[in-house]
Amino acid sequence: MKWIKTLSYLSITITGIASVIGYIASQNVLNFKLRDVEVIKRREIKAKRYDEDKFNHLNPINVKILSKNGYMLNTKIVKKYDHDYFMIFCHGVTENHITSVKYMNMFLDLGFNGVIFDHRRHGQSGGLHSTYGYYEKFDLESIISYLKSQYGYDIHFGIHGESMGAVTTLLYAGELANEADFYVADCPFASFENELNHIIKQKSKITSSTFLHLLNLFLKLRTKFSLYEVSPIRVIQNIEQPILFIHSKPDTFIPYTDSVKLYNKKIGKKMKWYPEHGGHASSFNVNPITYKKKVTQFLETFDLLPKEK
Repeated sequence: MKWIKTLSYLSITITGIASVIGYIASQNVLNFKLRDVEVIKRREIKAKRYDEDKFNHLNPINVKILSKNGYMLNTKIVKKYDHDYFMIFCHGVTENHITSVKYMNMFLDLGFNGVIFDHRRHGQSGGLHSTYGYYEKFDLESIISYLKSQYGYDIHFGIHGESMGAVTTLLYAGELANEADFYVADCPFASFENELNHIIKQKSKITSSTFLHLLNLFLKLRTKFSLYEVSPIRVIQNIEQPILFIHSKPDTFIPYTDSVKLYNKKIGKKMKWYPEHGGHASSFNVNPITYKKKVTQFLETFDLLPKEK
């Protein structure tokens, strides 16, 4: 009988350790530390990618949009032109809408109106957890629904996403609605499972499959969020509209080969640009002139520029 008691204690101990590991890991995934808004603002101002006075002179319309997930999304709409062509921007993890201003300025110059917003749990938006596109795609859908209700259900719009924002963009297009005129996906991962495997291999020798199953169990228990369902590669073939894939080759956080896989599986109209310089989410920062040239070429190739300014 002693061995039964020992086995029972051992089982309880292992379960306890697994529970602690699972909770801590899920906490790091769901509630990673965010960059301070003021820090991001100072960084963008110093790099001359954000001029607060110029931005305010655009007279941005500040609105709080109710997400289908039940919280408010801090949103700014720049209606520079009278027409109904819009560009929506989705930022990456730890960032906020200020990071999207540089991209918005580029598209404003190309004749689009702009929409930037804070993703859930970022900036001044609500939401308790970050889910890397799993719930964020519904936030994006809510932004689009609001635009249609305000400016007409026949509006034209494109979506630009960076990192998590690019994943959110592709999941929206591949799973929810195929309504945008085009998409620009800057450094997305192909699947969250593979991205976590990539990170784990860089930092530890943990058996990744066992760890990911444990992590996923706690994610589902806490938020009903499954990491295995955050997979643009699984839905990319559903997207009919043109996609421009951008990904710096030196990116070590999300390998540029993820975009290569997505590009290869995308059916129909598509273009790619894999710059030789720039780390993760830095293609614009390092190559702003070429970035705009590639985007303009993409828009001209598929006749996507606004018909009137």
